[in-house]
Amino acid sequence: MAKYGRLRVVIQLIVGVAITLWLLQLANSSEVFASILQFNIGNLVGAVAFFITASTFVALALCTTLRNSNPTVPLKKMMMASYAGQLLSDVTPVRSGYFMTPVFLNELANVPVAQGMSGVLATGGVNSIVKVAICIAGLGYFTRYLSFPAEITNALFIGILVLLSAGVLLFLFLWDRRFSKIGAKFERVPVIGRRLGKMIEDFGNVQQEGRKLRKSLIFVGILIFLSVLANGAALYLIFNGVWYQSLSLLDFFFMASFASVLTYIPVTIAGLGVQEAGYVLLLHLLLGMSLSPINPSFVAFALIARVLFTGTDIIGIGPLLKAGLKREKIVMPRKEPKVPSN
Repeated sequence: MAKYGRLRVVIQLIVGVAITLWLLQLANSSEVFASILQFNIGNLVGAVAFFITASTFVALALCTTLRNSNPTVPLKKMMMASYAGQLLSDVTPVRSGYFMTPVFLNELANVPVAQGMSGVLATGGVNSIVKVAICIAGLGYFTRYLSFPAEITNALFIGILVLLSAGVLLFLFLWDRRFSKIGAKFERVPVIGRRLGKMIEDFGNVQQEGRKLRKSLIFVGILIFLSVLANGAALYLIFNGVWYQSLSLLDFFFMASFASVLTYIPVTIAGLGVQEAGYVLLLHLLLGMSLSPINPSFVAFALIARVLFTGTDIIGIGPLLKAGLKREKIVMPRKEPKVPSN
């Protein structure tokens, strides 16, 4: 089973790289890299600042949920754990790596796994619902004067469906007691019942912690909204660094939500290639330009956005490594001193 999972990840990575290389070929790779080299340094610094701000809003959203059940945990340690989870989500299919955040919270801040998981589920659920709402509003905004091709529409609908389903499931796991009752029935199964017992108990603890978080969800939603706004501002600066100013900040706010939705399409690693193709197609449509040939500046924009979005999450590498090393020390057995014998 694990072998199949690794093979699937490799295939998704290959597909993502292939789509990216295809875009480079269509747009003339030499012109794309020339556009990248001409990128304005001021816009680069501004985009980096906004991407980091967006990640910070997401981290604060998680901290808001955790403070309901564990108000004494240091804010800095919780944020570092969130940064580590965000970095891992950038390099995993459907951004699933973020669900390792409870482990990082436990290793770095001694937050019980049940509390950490309840915070992650609540934050993830709100994140999904808010981004789906923004994306639907964006579709309404753009379709007033644009006719989307089937490729973009289908990709967005798939992403919205995946994200919406994920959000609903996260909230059901967090609050619906029927899941606990179903799990309790499996405990009676002779062979697997004992093994499932601890998992079901942990799940019950997660739901118990989750009931404490409901009051904080509106504030969490505001923070997620601000993170999308910060991502939109970063995209606005990147685009103006490779192309003349021709689109509004509102356009890039909605584009940021579209881009986020595309990362959840389970075809490549975190939407690699799919997101870039979406950027390029949407920019051509918004500016009324033909898709043949592909504008190299738009591909440059998509690549810079990918590199900066993932690159700024590198602030999570320190806590990620720290948590990994700490866990390794716990797992590795201590060597007992040998007692000389006669």
